[in-house]
Amino acid sequence: MIDSIEFHDAKVPDQNGAGIRAEGNGLTIINSGFYDGENGILGPDAGDLTIIRSEFARNGFGDGYTHNIYVGPANKVTVTASYFHEAKIGHNFKSRARETRIEDSYFMDGPSGTASYQVDVPNGGSVFLRGNMLQKGPDADNSTVINYGSEGLRSGYTHTLELIHNTVVSTYSGGAFLNIVPGVGSVKLTANLFAGTNSPAKYIGGVSSSKVTEADNLTSTAGSLTAPTDISNPNFWPASALVGQTILSGIPDPTYASDTPRPYSTRAIDTTKARRIGALQSAP
Repeated sequence: MIDSIEFHDAKVPDQNGAGIRAEGNGLTIINSGFYDGENGILGPDAGDLTIIRSEFARNGFGDGYTHNIYVGPANKVTVTASYFHEAKIGHNFKSRARETRIEDSYFMDGPSGTASYQVDVPNGGSVFLRGNMLQKGPDADNSTVINYGSEGLRSGYTHTLELIHNTVVSTYSGGAFLNIVPGVGSVKLTANLFAGTNSPAKYIGGVSSSKVTEADNLTSTAGSLTAPTDISNPNFWPASALVGQTILSGIPDPTYASDTPRPYSTRAIDTTKARRIGALQSAP
């Protein structure tokens, strides 16, 4: 276990340095930070990786092959209440794991970041995102926010993608929120708020619409959120013109019990109030 440690400027001559090069059979990271290196974490290729309340910022050599975090073909990666931002050309988060589960976390470019994907799962697998805030910036190296399967779906994996109660913002002009390749078993999109610039597509990549189940999603513009590009103080709450449209008549996921009004800070959802589309269930 790694707890309350900061890793800065991990750089080596071959330009593939890392704060942690995980080569064992599992790793847990808590309350830690990875800053300005060539990679935050590389690996593991087996076992489980758990990340809780940690920050990955400005990592990447700038060649597109180095990232804030690059998880190999591990069994499972679980991310909770963490913050990934401003990767340099590479991805803010990349996972080849059999199972990838991300909750209550922030993924951001800010106004001038150059990351490629906010979340990249190039070999598919079982992927679950809930309660996250994701923002692609205008200078991003790629026009899509989340990528699923573009390097080939890995044999032996179960290939499913589910997004529920996420707020996905793109201040990049056009592009797409999701890239999903054919071959995925199922895609479920529920109670997500998609807010873009110049009408990005909801999903591209060739996935059959027959594989996609949608319920209670809302599409709007990036300008309809309060401050979704502010790296130091992000605020993904809908502005007044939109907030009334986010109210749900039911509860899509009763197990969604806490949201994250600020990075690392979770709070219990008020069960006496109506649920809302998107990650935040009340104003920060």
